[in-house]
Amino acid sequence: MKVIDTQDLRRAFGSFATGVTVVTTHSDTNGPVGFTANSFTSVSLDPPLLLVCLAHGMRSFPLFEKTQRFAVNILADDQQEISSVFASRGADKFAQVGWRAGDTGSPLLEGVVAWFDCEVHERVLAGDHTILLGRIVDYAYENRAPLGFCSGAYLRFGLLQQAVESSHRHGRVRVGAVLECADGVLLEAHPDTGGFGVPASTRLGGVGEKGGLFGKFAEAGYTITLPFLFAVYEDGDTQFVIHRGTAVRQAASASTHAALPVSLHAFRLDEIPWEKLTSPSERMMLERYQRERATNVTGIYVGTAESGDLHTVTTTRPL
Repeated sequence: MKVIDTQDLRRAFGSFATGVTVVTTHSDTNGPVGFTANSFTSVSLDPPLLLVCLAHGMRSFPLFEKTQRFAVNILADDQQEISSVFASRGADKFAQVGWRAGDTGSPLLEGVVAWFDCEVHERVLAGDHTILLGRIVDYAYENRAPLGFCSGAYLRFGLLQQAVESSHRHGRVRVGAVLECADGVLLEAHPDTGGFGVPASTRLGGVGEKGGLFGKFAEAGYTITLPFLFAVYEDGDTQFVIHRGTAVRQAASASTHAALPVSLHAFRLDEIPWEKLTSPSERMMLERYQRERATNVTGIYVGTAESGDLHTVTTTRPL
């Protein structure tokens, strides 16, 4: 039987993209309390049930272990700061947000995508967590983009939708990716200029589809994952949609020790050939990627090749 590394298992669990919630209750002795969580799911429509998972080590666990009511607030994609507030150990978190008491007395946060006011239905002990099942007594929701979380970073679904809509308005689109593998960052050679650039294609496509980005890397012996949007910008008459992700050499290719295809070259972060990058905008992207890798922060750039906005996301991890 495989020995499970708990930290590595946590990273594996983190590859599943989720929403971000703030779970709240009201204690007669402590007042309103809450914590950030992405371990939330719907359970049943009849009866109306949901669940959240409570880590036994969190400071507010004794209060949630005894409460008979709680609320789940699903954050909007512009509420990352609220997520950080409730993931911190700050004393008076509710002084920093707008809220009101629901029918059960549990705090309902302002501006969220949805909220569910619940009475405790059942508690189930599960390892180092307690599963808290809630029976929904009231709820509300709005048609807004939610805040997402995956692989240790927040996802801005609203920005992603804007990027997709923007790319559809352009006749010419290039889809690329800043990809890191075991040997470094993968760059694509441009024989006509003798330079290098971020690997790109006319579309993402499928793994078995020639001409798409996924197909290009599959043919080269790589499996790629693209969990994050990195940049969306216009350069002349072309719209660029750049993702950020990882590339893993497929087992058959790795076992034969085959060389990389002529068009792909792996460079360590401190050995990127800056003088040979054919595009100033791609140089800026890779410089940003290098900075973000050093600080464990990422973001989404939206604009043109000359100017735009960088929407930074942090790596604060919900429970």
